Amino acid sequence: MLLLLTPKSLCLSGIVPPPPVGSALRVAITLPGRYIEFEVPAVVAWFDGPEIGLEMPYLTARQAYGVALAIDLIDVTDSQPVHARARR
Repeated sequence: MLLLLTPKSLCLSGIVPPPPVGSALRVAITLPGRYIEFEVPAVVAWFDGPEIGLEMPYLTARQAYGVALAIDLIDVTDSQPVHARARR
């Protein structure tokens, strides 16, 4: 589950076992209330128990737009969870 999303990083929970720090991942984000899913590249920055912090080193224009749209939708629909899953 996506816990936090910023233009350069995200925090997830529920990835067991967590990948090692420095691992490259692709994270698929599904926007709430929309039929939109997109993937962003990420690198594991830290993990603490069930939570994992990821940094997005670079984004294409479409990915950056998707992240900005997701942040706006999360602000509007705080009661609905946003789902993200990491792919190794």
